[in-house]
Amino acid sequence: MRSIRRTTLFLALSVFAAGFAGSAFAQRDCSWCTAIYDACMVQPDADQGLCAREHNYCAEPINCPLMPEF
Repeated sequence: MRSIRRTTLFLALSVFAAGFAGSAFAQRDCSWCTAIYDACMVQPDADQGLCAREHNYCAEPINCPLMPEF
């Protein structure tokens, strides 16, 4: 009986920890990529397509929304 309780407790804690870790990885911070785009766009000869491409290079590996490259 004691072994079943210990196993059940271990499984419950493992599921909780996996869920917590999954939610932590699911959160992404896309603000750095947006800052790259904003810094590019304030340049005097800014090209929206090139700035979007720079943003997308940053955003794609971390699964952030991509910008259209016109």
